[in-house]
Amino acid sequence: MRLRRHSLPEPRIQSKHTGMLQRFYNDVVLALGHGCGSSHLAGWRRCPPALTIICALTLGLSCKVHAQAAGNDADNANNTPAAPTCLPDGSGSLKARLSGAVQAELVWGNEGTECTGAVRPDGGIRVRFSHKDGVDGGRLVLLFGIAALREGQSAKALPVNVTVIREGLGEFYSTQGDNKCTLDEVRQEPLVGIPHRSRSYRIIARGFCTHPARAVRGNGVILLPRFDYVGRIDFDAEDKDETLEGGAMTAQGRMKQQ
Repeated sequence: MRLRRHSLPEPRIQSKHTGMLQRFYNDVVLALGHGCGSSHLAGWRRCPPALTIICALTLGLSCKVHAQAAGNDADNANNTPAAPTCLPDGSGSLKARLSGAVQAELVWGNEGTECTGAVRPDGGIRVRFSHKDGVDGGRLVLLFGIAALREGQSAKALPVNVTVIREGLGEFYSTQGDNKCTLDEVRQEPLVGIPHRSRSYRIIARGFCTHPARAVRGNGVILLPRFDYVGRIDFDAEDKDETLEGGAMTAQGRMKQQ
């Protein structure tokens, strides 16, 4: 019985690794087989050393392919998302003392803190800070709604509404009005270019609350006797998320009507 070379089906190349095996088969396996008498089946029986070499090289190449694939998987696992940052220049921060339903002395730096600011649909601005909450693994959010602040304006003794949200637990606390918290001082600095060309600002503020933020559902309260922050405002953006400050106040109003 004659063994014809062209009767052996050649492997189909589907990737660079199978391509390597294809070239190995053509260049090495067939060459060794031909040198040992590949035209006769008995010729292969006369070359056990050659067959041993072929098996060893094939196994080694296969292991290398699997090792490379495992290395790529490890690299992908190490590509974790970068931690959030507040401001590009690293100046973002929030400090606040919370008492009541949440007992905490917040000292949030630029790294790990998300901060945004936008125009409210009903006028004024809303500044938002969020950070990982070490208590339940969720995020703690502080919102500052400033109805009387205009673009690029600095002011003193300005009313502010404060909302605290515990995202992991779905808890909302709000002062529900502009007469319970006050900004001692607030100022805005353009982040890029001049104000008429870039409407993004750094906002620096400090203030206090004389009344607590009350729970939208339940009887809990949170008091912020003092706070100060450095965040940002984008006057080209409009904050339409009613699930935050506005949503909390709306839900409270519906509960009172029932």
